[in-house]
Amino acid sequence: MKKILVILTLLAVFSAALFADNNGSANAPERTEGKWTELSYVNVPVLKILEGKDGYAVIYQKNKTGVGNVVIPKKWGRGSEDSPRKLKFRSVRTSIGAYMTVVKDGGEFKRVILSIPMNKNNSIWGLVDSRKNMEGADKDTLEDLEF
Repeated sequence: MKKILVILTLLAVFSAALFADNNGSANAPERTEGKWTELSYVNVPVLKILEGKDGYAVIYQKNKTGVGNVVIPKKWGRGSEDSPRKLKFRSVRTSIGAYMTVVKDGGEFKRVILSIPMNKNNSIWGLVDSRKNMEGADKDTLEDLEF
């Protein structure tokens, strides 16, 4: 009697698995290339952010070999109907988890996202001499960065 129950149980499990596979593939949505996106992004660790009168100087780590820097204008943080914001901030807890995300749409710069501690007393923040103008604080797009 036990052998018959074991055989019937195994038969039921195998037949359920067989029918479950056929039902799942029929309801899957069709994937078309017309719905794909051209968005791409790159994340790089942020080592230091120096705040100036007109912008932020961000020092970032380049692919584990050296450092790079870029100036991001403060005016990118303010958006309008004509031009959406190009700079967004996200809060992280520690400076070890700070990173910068550069978003491109079809190879063209779209937005930069700084994920950093928002407390200015954190060691990741610094200041640039406010009496001097920052070079690149009036640009409209982010140049190609070396990652």
